[in-house]
Order: sequence, then structure tokens, then C-alpha cells
Amino acid sequence: MVIKKMLNVILLILSLVVLIPYSYANEGGIEVIGTEKVSVVPDMAKFSFSINDRGNILAQLKEKIDKKTASLVSLCKKLGIEKKNISSSEMSIYPQYNYETKKFIGYEVSRDIKVTLNDLIKYSELLNGAIGAGITTIKRIELDIKDRSKLENKALGAAIDVARNKAEIIAKNSGVKLGKVINVKEGSSPFEVGSYDFMERSGQSPMAQQQGAFEPGEISVTATVVVKYKIN
Repeated sequence: MVIKKMLNVILLILSLVVLIPYSYANEGGIEVIGTEKVSVVPDMAKFSFSINDRGNILAQLKEKIDKKTASLVSLCKKLGIEKKNISSSEMSIYPQYNYETKKFIGYEVSRDIKVTLNDLIKYSELLNGAIGAGITTIKRIELDIKDRSKLENKALGAAIDVARNKAEIIAKNSGVKLGKVINVKEGSSPFEVGSYDFMERSGQSPMAQQQGAFEPGEISVTATVVVKYKIN
């Protein structure tokens, strides 16, 4: 009885040894990574402005900031920018002290205004008008596109084509025939987006940064896919 049970165990082990290579053979194939970048000319811009001032009388500082903010908002409306694309933060107030004497020397106040421009033809007009309205800092200008998903899908499709081409080359040079797709997944960082950012340089005025003609250049999206093909 004991011998019979031992034989059954041995037969089971032998059957697993035979089945394991067969299982891996069925799961085999050609796995490739496809990466592609698609570029287009941007059609929108996101501005982040800041208005700052310093002084001893808080009410006067608030009045100045409010006036400049109203001027910038009025400009945006004249340019046809919708209200939903204009946002201004609450005014930030920072008491200032002399670090040596600890004596109060006044206030620094600031407000951030964010504007989304959907018509780049008005780019320079908005920028020059904002400077004229009294903004202190151009914190950020980010070029983008309205239909981001369309560009991402185009990049993804192109990445899959690149993967297919790679797999066909590998199959041809390996003397095998490429079969159907077994598995597809996006890379660990499926979409890498490149855009133009304009940051204020230390010691340089916003007007000095923007001299010359505005050229939007291109914005790009990079997609990566991992595709596994069956070998026929």
C-alpha cells in the first residue's frame, strides 16, 4: 500500500515536469517596446501673473492691488476671454520686519491672476496689456493645445505601429512568423508632455523678457507601449 502511494507521487511529479515546459512554450512570444513622439503647434496659452506692492498703510496697498487687478480683468474681457478662464486669488499679506532690530517696517501684499488664452493671435496683446495694467511678475506661461486627448491618442497609435515594425523585424531575422497580439499595455510613463515655459529671470523685467516676435514653436506628446506577439 505504501509502495503504491509512493509510485502515485512519483508519477504526479513526472507529469508536472513534462507539463511545465509545455506551459511555458505556449506563453512564449516576441515582446517589444514602442515609443513615439507627436508634435503640433500649440493653440492656447496659460498665463500666471502676480501683482505685488509694499508699504505701511494696508488699506492703500489693497486699493492699489484691486485697481491693477480690475484693469487686467477688464483687458481680458476686451480680448474676448471668457470669465471662466480668468481667476484671481485672495490678496496675500506679509508683515515685514527688520531682522536685526525686529522692528515692524511695513507690509508686502500680492495677488496671483491666472488667465487661459484660447486664441494665440492675441498673445502679445494680452502680455503687453498685462504689463501696462501693472503686473509685477510673469510667474509662468505654458503653451498647450485644447484637444490634448486627440494628440495623446495619435501618439499612442504611432507607438503601437513602431512596436509592430520592431516585432516584424525580430521575427524575420529570427526565421519565424509573427502571430497575433497576445498582450498590450502602456509603458510606466504612458504620456510625457513637452511644452514651452517662460519663467521670470532674476533681475530682469517682464518687458525685457518678451522682446521680439512671439513664435509658438511646437508642443509634443510622447507615448510608450509594451506589446507581446505570438509566434506562429
